[in-house]
Formats: sequence, structure tokens, C-alpha cells
Amino acid sequence: MKHSFTSAAASIATALLIAACGGSSPPAAVAPPAVAAAVTLSGTTATGAAFTGATITVTDKTGAIVGTTNTINADGTYSITLSSAAVFPVVLTAVRDDQILVSVATDSTATTVNITPITNLIAARLSTSGDPAKLAAEIVTNPTIASVSNVSAKLAEVVAILQPLLTAANISINPLTGSFVANGSGLDLVLDSLTISIVPSSATTSNIEIAVKQASTDALQPPALKFTNTEVPAPVTAPTALIKPGTTTLIANLLSRITACYAIPATMRVTKADPISTDPIETAADVLAPACKEIFVGGNPANYLSNGRAVGSRGAFSSLFRASADGAVFDRGAYEFTRVNSQSTNGDIVISYRFTDRDGNVNNESLAVRADNLTAPTKYQIIGNQYVYDGGVSPNEQLRTFLKDASNDYYSTGYTLNVRNDGNFSKVVVTAPNGTILTLKPNPAFSNLQLVRESDLRVLGTNFVRIRSEYIDPAKASLDPATADRNLFFSVNKPTNADITAVAEQTVWTFDYYLTSAPTVIATTQKYRTRARALSITELKQKILPNVTPSDLASAVALIGSGNSFAAPTTAPVMLDWLVPTGGIVPTSINIFGNYADPSPATTRSGFSDGRRVGSTTRSGAIQCFRKDSADTHCNGSNFSSSAQITGLNLVGNDPSGREYAHFYATYTIPF
Repeated sequence: MKHSFTSAAASIATALLIAACGGSSPPAAVAPPAVAAAVTLSGTTATGAAFTGATITVTDKTGAIVGTTNTINADGTYSITLSSAAVFPVVLTAVRDDQILVSVATDSTATTVNITPITNLIAARLSTSGDPAKLAAEIVTNPTIASVSNVSAKLAEVVAILQPLLTAANISINPLTGSFVANGSGLDLVLDSLTISIVPSSATTSNIEIAVKQASTDALQPPALKFTNTEVPAPVTAPTALIKPGTTTLIANLLSRITACYAIPATMRVTKADPISTDPIETAADVLAPACKEIFVGGNPANYLSNGRAVGSRGAFSSLFRASADGAVFDRGAYEFTRVNSQSTNGDIVISYRFTDRDGNVNNESLAVRADNLTAPTKYQIIGNQYVYDGGVSPNEQLRTFLKDASNDYYSTGYTLNVRNDGNFSKVVVTAPNGTILTLKPNPAFSNLQLVRESDLRVLGTNFVRIRSEYIDPAKASLDPATADRNLFFSVNKPTNADITAVAEQTVWTFDYYLTSAPTVIATTQKYRTRARALSITELKQKILPNVTPSDLASAVALIGSGNSFAAPTTAPVMLDWLVPTGGIVPTSINIFGNYADPSPATTRSGFSDGRRVGSTTRSGAIQCFRKDSADTHCNGSNFSSSAQITGLNLVGNDPSGREYAHFYATYTIPF
């Protein structure tokens, strides 16, 4: 006989209470005895996909680490035997890079303990700070946080919130202590269907969003449930169609097949590895290895198209043609959403994944893939979004540090609009989810189209829309950096921090493309969906950003002198060194910004930017000058022209959700 999960949860809570309270109660002053014999905890840690590669640490109520393991099986299962001195309750923390999942066991009878985004949500609601990662420390000072009654109450709250999805998936097991494996069915199907975002915003508050993943048109923003750690929201909206069981398993299989392709030496993957500029450009037709052809739809790399880029040595999947990519690993795949539009009538899905090169450098990326059979898929293959033009939007978070006046330092949050400046476009008009219209146009020395400021129609040197900015200096709390830093793009609409946190993680942006050959006619329209929203400034302040080394900063300050910039080197690249604090965002690209004397007319100066990707394990890099087109004269050969002046240094990294983080160092000053 099938019972509702709510009833089952109540029965479980009652059983736990009876186990904890049987017999007469000891005097209040007597501490609970230590566990007489070692206890083994086991369960599943998964986000849908198994949380492999993580380390699980168990911390008891005294703050002692009483068990640990980094062995997580392919199906997400784990087992840890605790120290016999462990004192319950205990907190289980699974850490994988910058991802953390937390769970809790109230007493020694709770030997099956899962660690998932659902248990992480329970932990957030138990935590006095709303931050699951702080629960272990909080229990040391207040063990009643994880009492049987409190855990049971928070479990019941979370179950009630998720009940429509649990019902749709026909799930009645306890998500905290019920047995399951990460195979894309049962409770794992529920995890595949959920996005749970928990973003700390203060010492006592976290902003939470729960979204149910399902098929929808690119133009339709999915519903999301938003609340704080202290609020009890209404249940999630019941899904109209769950994702297919086994989706995560098929995603893992695809990434395993891509990894197998890259295990083949480049000299056998393609016609000629590492083509240089004098060689013919290699295309999809030059992919040789059957194992590499097979990962694309129809077994043909020529079927791939994404943001105007086909497979090629200078296009998409250029790493296929490079020996430096031999041995690259693709893993940690996750379902994001199903695309339904004119480019995708075959149930294409967007997945996120991790790419790790043979040197251990990591990037988080996303990809559109297609099932071989819509009704009963047996595998996924790569298709791309099939868009003919470049585009994209990502949340962007920045700390702007002023080398000559720290009182001007400020945080900004917003979105970066990415369209390559390849000579095709007269402009691209972007409509934000709130209806705001933004215009991008070419700026010769920039690799991407840049924003046009409406007040003076000036094409700026930035593609970052700053929706909110705040000075760090308390004396400037009432001032707006937009009134002082006039070379940047600040949104006319000024949302509050509360307005920003009210925005859903997945929002839809519309890009209308106007070609240089027909500048008054929309050539096509493309829709882009974010995987995460911009952070509020209060949330951004909780993040740890990378820093340029003190010695490099001192050198830059010395070069600036009494000016507002410093001369770029004419015989060498710009060298940049940086540090990443523990728990900090790791840079994957470095950039410089500046200006140079424009020969036409000679009295003007134009902006430029140069940069490069860097490995996540590196801490130093050289930035070469790169000429963007024939109108760009900021380079002198491979180095910088004598008129090039540097005005900013930038460290950029991202997280698995797609957010970009930047620490920008400005050489100039701005008015108070």
C-alpha cells in the first residue's frame, strides 16, 4: 500500500523521537555519553549525477572530525566508519572544489544519511546563518540546532515544499535517510529535475531559489520559487513533464565518450595536429578518428553549429586539433534545461560539464546535445545550439580596485553581453528580461561588440551592464559610482539588492542582429537563457576574489606616477602575477585594458583590450598585443605601439553556475 510522503516523514520523525526519548530522561546537566562502538554511516551523495571527486568529512558536536573519505562510487554511494569517540549529532560535509553539500545525522541509529542538494537545503534551514557550510561550526556552540525534533521539523518543511515534484515522480522515500543510487531514476530523478540555489547574503540570511527543470520554449522564463532561509514558502509548481529517467546516466556516458576521443593522440584524431597560421584551416572534414566523429550528431562533426561557429581548428572544438588537449577529461555533467524552438524540435537539452586538461587546468562549460531517439534515447550526441551568429549572456560580478585611491573602490553586479566583433554586424539590439533595451556596436580594438550609452550615443569600451554598484568606503555609502566612473556602462534602472535577489536564476534575453550589409533590417533573432542570475551586492561581498600580487601592484603604481595610466611595453608582453586566497575564485583568463593614439584623426585616442586564457593552476601569465582589424593600430608587430597606455588589469574566473567574477585594477582616478 502506497503512503503519502508527508505521512511517511511524520512516522519517521515519531520513530526518531521515540528512539531518542525512550525510558526516563537523564538529569539536564548530564551530557549524552559517547558512542560505545564505532558507527558506520553510508548513503548516497549526488546532485543527480554522483558527487564523485568530493571529500566527505564528518564533524561531531564537539567540533572534532570523526570520519572522512574521498571514496565515492560511480553510483554516488559512500561509507564512513566513525571514531568510537564520536558524539552525536554529526554534520557530513562533502566538498568538491568550490561546491559544498551538507547533511546531518541526529544520533547513532541514523546510519543511512544521504548528502544531496535536498539535504543541503535542510541544512540551510537548520543553520542560524542560513549557510549550510557553517552548520558544523554552529552545532558546536548550539547542538540543539540538530536535535531530532528540529531536524524532523525542517525535513517535513522541505518535503512539503517539494511535494508536487515528489508526487509527480511517484517518490515516497525519505530524502535524508532513504536508500537510492545515482542512476537517473527514483529519488535521483527528482535531483535531476531540481535546481536549488543557496546564496549567503549576510551573517544570518541566505537567499534560496528552487526551480523545477523541464522542457520549455527558449522564450519562456521557467517558474522559480524564491525565499530566505527563515521563510516557509508555498510548494513548488508541479512540473508539466519530468525529464526522462536515466538522463544523467546518458550525460555521463556522453562525457565519457568525449574523454575517450581526447585520449586518442591528436595526430590520430585529425588530419594534421597543431596547424599553424601558414597551414590551411582545418575543418570538420579533417576529423579522422571514428571515436571522435561518433560524439557528434549523425557521426558527423559537420552537423555541429553553435553561435555561428562550426567545428574547426579556428572554430568550435578547436582543441580537437591540438596535441596540448591530449588526455583532456570531460566530466561532472548535469542537465540544465530542454530547448524547444525552431532550431530544436528533437528535444535537445543543454548540459553543463567540467573540462580538465592534462595539466589539471579546469573550465566550467555548457553544451547543447541531442538524443539519438526522442522516445527511448540510448545516447546523446553533440549538436550545438544551431545559432548562425555569435551571442550569449552571463552574470558578471566585479570588484573594482583603484590603485591610486582606495576610497574609490566599489563593487558592481550585472550581466556581460557577448557577441564577437567579427565585422558582420552593424549592431545587435538586446532586450533584457525586464524589457530594457540595450545596443551593442563595433569598437575597432575590442574583440566583442561594445555597449552604446543612450545619453550621448557613445560606443563605450565595455560589454558589461552594471545594474547596481556600491562603494566599499562607508563614507560614500550614499553615493553612486555611476556619477563618477563615466567611461563605463551603468543601467539607467537602479534595482535594489532585494530587487536583484527576486530575479529568477534562469532568465531569457533576446538578441536581434543587424548586419553591416543591411543595417536597418533584423537579420535574425536568437534567445539566450542564463543559468544563474546576477548576485546582489550583499551576496557578492561574501565571495573571495583573486588578487594581483603586491609586487606587481607596486610596480604598476610606480609606473603610473602622477598620471592616470602607464605605457605598455613595446618590446615584450605584459606580465601579470596573481594570488588566490583559500576558497577564492580561480582566474581562468587575464586581461589588460588601455587606449592608444588613433591616427584618424590623430588627435583622438581609442580604447583597446587584450587578454588570454590561463590554466586554473597557474599564477602567472604573459599578455601579448593582438590586432583586431585593419583600423586597429595599438600593436606594433606582436607587441604594443609606442602610444599604447594601460588603464586596467583584470583577473576573471567563473563558477559551475556560469557566473563570471572579476577583480579589476584601475590605474586612473575618478571624482569624489
